[in-house]
Amino acid sequence: MRFLKVLAVVLLIGFLLSFPVRDLMADYYYRRVTYILDDKSTEYLDVQTISANTMANYNAATGFLKKAAFLVPSRSIYYKALADIYVRLGKWAESMNAVNAHLPANALPAKEAFENAIRYLKMSVLREPANPDYHLALGQLYNEIDDSGALSEKEFAKALALAPVNASLRYAVAAQHLLTGRKGDAIEQAGILARIDDSYILPESIQKTLMSERRTPRYLSRLYGSYLFKALEIAWRASKDIEVVKGIAPDNPDAKEVVQLFSEWKGIEE
Repeated sequence: MRFLKVLAVVLLIGFLLSFPVRDLMADYYYRRVTYILDDKSTEYLDVQTISANTMANYNAATGFLKKAAFLVPSRSIYYKALADIYVRLGKWAESMNAVNAHLPANALPAKEAFENAIRYLKMSVLREPANPDYHLALGQLYNEIDDSGALSEKEFAKALALAPVNASLRYAVAAQHLLTGRKGDAIEQAGILARIDDSYILPESIQKTLMSERRTPRYLSRLYGSYLFKALEIAWRASKDIEVVKGIAPDNPDAKEVVQLFSEWKGIEE
């Protein structure tokens, strides 16, 4: 009886310890990928360029991530990292095909790489369905392989529903619409982006007055870097009509400054 009690305690302790050990091992495999894919010829953490010489490193990286996901299958970032690598491999394979170059024997064809990317992105979404970035990434990937745009539209809609006032997300979706030729949708999203962005607005103060009157580099940089400015650019590229550009801008003095700056940048006379 005593032996059974001791055995039960040992098994219980082993069971309890297995969880942190599994987490630590999974994290080790995940972090190992950064080292494997780091371009050692630079001082920074730059990802290696894909080639026949580095393909083994990419395959090793996906192997480590699969081990991490096996150990802790509930953690979405492992699947997202796998998807990111397969997207990169798929785009590289496509570029190789475009110049009629042969793929290395240990490289995946573009179609298979993208299929793997979709599979792992779906796993990320399944584990973290409220993460808008995952839906955005899946929509962007569908744009790579689906000409109709139906699948990507569903994912973009889910992403925007989860974070309707996220300017960077809204900009990414608008840019995707523009990239795929859906100009009307691009202008619509650019209009919403223009309304939700306030990064170009400075608090009223003497300093603001001086900065705007003198058009200081700091002031101009704020306007150029705003999502409103980016929204105007998307509207312009989609329509080539300055009235459309003006039409999406909010009706306030700061926004009018951004529109004026945009017109000057494009060489459009008011």
